[in-house]
Amino acid sequence: MKFIENIKEEEYENFVQNHPKSHFLQSYEWGMVSKRRGFTPYYVGLEDGNEIKATALLLKKSLPFGYSYFYIPRGFTIDYNDKDLVTVFTKEITKFTKKHKSIFFKIDPDIKLHTINEMALKIDGEDNYALVSFLQRLGYKRRPLTKYFETMQPRYTFRIDLTPPLEEIRKNYSQTARNAIKRAESYGVLIKEGTKEDIDDFVRLMKMTEKRQNFYSHEDNFYYYFYDIFSKKNYVKFLLAELNFPYIVDVINKKIEEVSKQKKVDMDHLNKLKEEQKFFMEKVKTKEKEIVSAYFMVYYGNKSWYLYGANDMEYKNAFANYKLFDYQVAKAKESQIAIFDEFGTIGDPKSTKSVVGIHEFKKKFGGEYTEFIGEFDFVTKPFMYFMFTKLIPLYTKPLKWLRRLKVRMQKGE
Repeated sequence: MKFIENIKEEEYENFVQNHPKSHFLQSYEWGMVSKRRGFTPYYVGLEDGNEIKATALLLKKSLPFGYSYFYIPRGFTIDYNDKDLVTVFTKEITKFTKKHKSIFFKIDPDIKLHTINEMALKIDGEDNYALVSFLQRLGYKRRPLTKYFETMQPRYTFRIDLTPPLEEIRKNYSQTARNAIKRAESYGVLIKEGTKEDIDDFVRLMKMTEKRQNFYSHEDNFYYYFYDIFSKKNYVKFLLAELNFPYIVDVINKKIEEVSKQKKVDMDHLNKLKEEQKFFMEKVKTKEKEIVSAYFMVYYGNKSWYLYGANDMEYKNAFANYKLFDYQVAKAKESQIAIFDEFGTIGDPKSTKSVVGIHEFKKKFGGEYTEFIGEFDFVTKPFMYFMFTKLIPLYTKPLKWLRRLKVRMQKGE
């Protein structure tokens, strides 16, 4: 086996995209995007003769005094059942990272821990405990399992199998989701594919979403940069949902007329319609159309991801976000994608935190609730690792808070 320190882009991409464990976070493009976040990408692999057997995207983060650590997003692109191959690759990456004075390198494989039910409890089905034990025997230190978004990547997600016919996939949506999509269609919600020029709308909506859910995502310029990199090979679609206010007013007027003609008028329903009528008539006075939802959708290998989403919840009763989500699923199916990944949810469905709303929304589309095996650190400098994981966070956490506060102030929040 020969370790390759810098695989050419074409060879790297050809292997990763066609591998069963491919993930967009292992892509050449994600390495380029990660430069924006202060990482240096290295594209390494193992070659047997002229055949590549494994690859990894190593993201180096420089630390004071020449030290560093490496993050390998979603782990190696490798057959984890081939223990000899995993062992050799681990040894080679250890040697490579030590040359850069690494403290540790981190992996978080795209591998299911076990089958869970809707309450995130283990049930009968597949599990990968043997792999967890094997990685620990190799020297990997398993990080504490988390329930929210504390890790580099989400530890839970929903995944929709796109191999059945689209009609069957939609039957797995909840009745609430199906009703919401019908409502959006009756209101004439228009879904369209945007360009880089339309990302201004996403940034506007993301600011609303961040403020509403009390979180910080990325600096505004990140989304333009991400689109530039991933659009070069058509790996990304930027999707928008638009409302036409005069059209919606006409729809509501007709509904009011229909309800008013009924022998027994449902006054609660009628009053709600009149409230909506008043709301949208006010909007008509200032504008005709508005973008109210925007999503970034990524394609890579045989999978697709709902990556970044933002909504103006002032218009939540139009259910544009449901229509937009369904469009993503249909578009991925049309593109012969096998798996649609909703990219992140929580592992505590009973939570009272605001993020439970994200969970409940994604759950309605019928994907398999999936728990990954977690993060593993391979420690190369034990004392420095202790300093980095135990002591430094006590110092850096306030600094991160101040940096985020500075960004929010720059955004005018």
